[in-house]
Amino acid sequence: MTTIRRLAVAIFAVSASADLYSQTAPVGQTEWIRFETIDQSALPIVRVKLNGSGGHRLVIDPSFNDFVLDTLVVDGSGLKLAAQGQAEIDYYGRKEKVPIAVLDELRVGELAFSMVRTLLVEGEDGTGMGGLRSYGRIGRDLLEPVRLTVHYPRRLLFLESSPPEVPAGGATFQSSGRFLMVPVVLSRVGAEEPGQPEQVHFIIDAGTSGTVLDKKWAAERGFAPKGATGAEIASFRVGSFEAKKLQVALGVMKELPYGGTAVGVIGADLLLGLSVTYDFPRDLIWLVSAKEEAS
Repeated sequence: MTTIRRLAVAIFAVSASADLYSQTAPVGQTEWIRFETIDQSALPIVRVKLNGSGGHRLVIDPSFNDFVLDTLVVDGSGLKLAAQGQAEIDYYGRKEKVPIAVLDELRVGELAFSMVRTLLVEGEDGTGMGGLRSYGRIGRDLLEPVRLTVHYPRRLLFLESSPPEVPAGGATFQSSGRFLMVPVVLSRVGAEEPGQPEQVHFIIDAGTSGTVLDKKWAAERGFAPKGATGAEIASFRVGSFEAKKLQVALGVMKELPYGGTAVGVIGADLLLGLSVTYDFPRDLIWLVSAKEEAS
């Protein structure tokens, strides 16, 4: 697909026994943590401590399942990890078996995760092409007990054990393969019946550059003429968040690795102007305009 430029990241399909390790809930104080990104991506890259050794760049990726470390950072820092067998993965389209190990402690800011199941891989994960090499990926399995807020304009994120309060205005997400999918309400430009918006689903993919709407669906529902490469959505709503006159690219969803019933993708161009909160235990997400303070 030529309408968007995707970050080339490793896609993992893992089959391994869940009882190979035990992992405690994160502990420690919470704080705002500074992060970096690469061009055309909204994936936060943070510096973490691995068994007390600090300064290692890892990607936080809610659309990824596992915790992965590059063997380069493991060998270079002298980490001693307990072996726990192997997992079969599909890494850049090449199936192979990789070691599973247990990391005693992963510390992100002041929040610590203990006994972390770790897949050990070799090779660039795609961030180096953007000029900021990272050496691993923190996926959704590790994030499951937490609430994650990413304030993109400030380049700050907040990780905390999921608190009891549930703010209004959230939307329920669900899994679509390894990605998260959210309900979206769309209204057409010039719609004769503006009170009849379309209720659909979009994939959230912080690793892709552009927000995309399926071109066939857009033509059938009157959001764009046949053959168009872009469209303007009069109103785009996720929970209580609304973007008006949103410009999107038109592409072919079935050519992308999302699957499911989604008719579009929310990409970095939209996310980078927002504060985004994921409450993983409750399967809730909040999008907040950058003009408002992150909660």
